[in-house]
Amino acid sequence: MSGTQRRLLAMVAVGLSLAACSGNSSEGAAPPTTRTTVRVTTSAATAPSQASIRKDVHLVNCAAAKNGWSAGGTVQSSLNHRVTYDITVFFTSSVAENLDYGSTSVQLKPGQVKLWSVNAIFAAPSTVLCVLTSVSTG
Repeated sequence: MSGTQRRLLAMVAVGLSLAACSGNSSEGAAPPTTRTTVRVTTSAATAPSQASIRKDVHLVNCAAAKNGWSAGGTVQSSLNHRVTYDITVFFTSSVAENLDYGSTSVQLKPGQVKLWSVNAIFAAPSTVLCVLTSVSTG
């Protein structure tokens, strides 16, 4: 299975697991807010994430961008060889609806630290969550 196929499978699995967790009751619902929430989560459904390298990636910002949204942070290699980190972030609504996603690859030497960012173009609702869904090495 190619890396692209694994990432697509991971995205579908996360989308299904997020959708299964969302409850929607319009009775007594509060009006939408304009706050931005950064939520970093992982689950078994986000394979091929590797637990040993997940700790190397940090989601620091989640913010509106021109025509969409952006997320970014740092990655520091804990490995003892040159490696490429593949990072995927889902942009979701407050009720866990997948709005879009962004992926990036960052090449690192042992111990090296770099910034990473992803962007997606979509019509953003009042609340968008950034979910770090997959970290793997290529």
